[in-house]
Amino acid sequence: MDSLYDRLKDVFSLFSAGVKQGSVSAIEAELKEMENAFALVLMGAFSGMPAPPGHISIALLPWLERELSVMISRSLRHDDRLSEWADLVDL
Repeated sequence: MDSLYDRLKDVFSLFSAGVKQGSVSAIEAELKEMENAFALVLMGAFSGMPAPPGHISIALLPWLERELSVMISRSLRHDDRLSEWADLVDL
C-alpha cells in the first residue's frame, strides 16, 4: 500500500512540476509580447503609428533599453538567416 502511495505521490509531483513549467513558459511568452507592444507604442512614430507625447516617451525610455539593444542587433544581422532561426528558438 505504501508503494502505491509513493508512486501516486511521484506521479502527481511530476504532473505538478510539468503544469508549473508550462505556466511559467506561458507567462514568459506573454511578457515578451508585452515588451514588444511596449516598444511599438514608444517607437510607433518610426512605423507611422500615432505615438504618445514626447515627454512621456522620453520618461519611459529607460525601461526600453533591452528592446533597443534587441532591435539594433536584429538590424545588424538582418540578412543572416541562421541567426534569425537561432533568435526564434532563443539560442
